[in-house]
Amino acid sequence: MIALIGGKGKDSTENKIEKRLFALVNNKRPKVLFCPYATINKIDSSIDKFHKLIHDIDCEITNLTLENIDKFDEYLNESDILYIAGGVSDDLVDIFIKYKLDKILAKYINTDKIIIGSSAGAMLLTKISMGDKYMFSDNFHNYNYKMVNCLDLIHISICPHYQNEDLVVYNDEIRKYDLPSFGIEEDTALVIDKDKIFVLKDYQDKSIYYFDNKNNYKMIPLYEGEIYEKDSMLRS
Repeated sequence: MIALIGGKGKDSTENKIEKRLFALVNNKRPKVLFCPYATINKIDSSIDKFHKLIHDIDCEITNLTLENIDKFDEYLNESDILYIAGGVSDDLVDIFIKYKLDKILAKYINTDKIIIGSSAGAMLLTKISMGDKYMFSDNFHNYNYKMVNCLDLIHISICPHYQNEDLVVYNDEIRKYDLPSFGIEEDTALVIDKDKIFVLKDYQDKSIYYFDNKNNYKMIPLYEGEIYEKDSMLRS
């Protein structure tokens, strides 16, 4: 199972998505491997933020750092859940390729592991997605979003933080790529599980949108509580 979260809102205190996903583990106390490599210069801060997010969820957490990066395969093998945090997507992709973590992660994509990515962590798993490393703000708007080549472990494109009105540029950008694409707002998760796709939310006013690459990239809202056919939606 793969869960792609569009990021956690700056003022968000909810962890309904994490509770729902963690509860899917058969064990009473899931083992979670936390990956903070998208904030390579603020690893301790990322770890602290994650622990605060899931403070009321009973689980066993192993934190990755640069000191134990060589144990990624061992730790992942022993874990029920991999949670890849947000940050700078370009840097996260570089770290995974540099240390050959991409090859290791690929082994676990179609297993019983639950792999969760938030923002940059979600982008990492896709073919190409919208990043903000080079974004700048001017006159109350954001500019210079760029598509980022990722690991292509799931052959789709996403845009996290899609509630930002300036990310409407993604709607046109995806037409350059023949890929099923998704605009994922903060505090929502697109879950891909075997032959189905469904949506989880922390807040009901947030949304996920599917752009059908076989139907002129028609924009289709996805709803929590609905089950969508994976093969139909992710056809390429």
